[in-house]
Amino acid sequence: LKPDRYYPLHSTKAIAYPYRTYAVTFSAEAQESPITNLNVNWRKMELSWESSKNFSTYKCTIMNWDMENMKKEVTSPLCRFPVELYMPLHKGLFFIIEVPNTNISKKCTFHRGGMNGSAIENFSCVIYNIFLMNCTWQAGRDAPADTQYFLYWQNSR
Repeated sequence: LKPDRYYPLHSTKAIAYPYRTYAVTFSAEAQESPITNLNVNWRKMELSWESSKNFSTYKCTIMNWDMENMKKEVTSPLCRFPVELYMPLHKGLFFIIEVPNTNISKKCTFHRGGMNGSAIENFSCVIYNIFLMNCTWQAGRDAPADTQYFLYWQNSR
């Protein structure tokens, strides 16, 4: 990933919410950070990256626009946040990776993506006998004809 560029990502918001498109941008830094290739697995709530240097610890922070956050300290380039962590994604999120006792950090912001008017409409789900769920929706009014939407289920605990 290149600094100050937007990249499409996909995310499940919560149980039975439609697949949404997000974009990421990185903050410009004075020097090249050894932390690169950030990746977010929304279904597992994992943030991973590569580092050109071996550090013994990293601090990871996930924060929403209301400044609600969760911090973790890890010993490898992988942060796992609780799957049940609910942070509204529609406003975007910040991820910060820091190396303690250094000035090394990488910050990225995930912005809601997609064309205006392409969000689904009339979304509803009906559960039958606890074993079957049928969800329906209509494409957004301004969505291109070839737009595809995906729905993923995430168990809550």
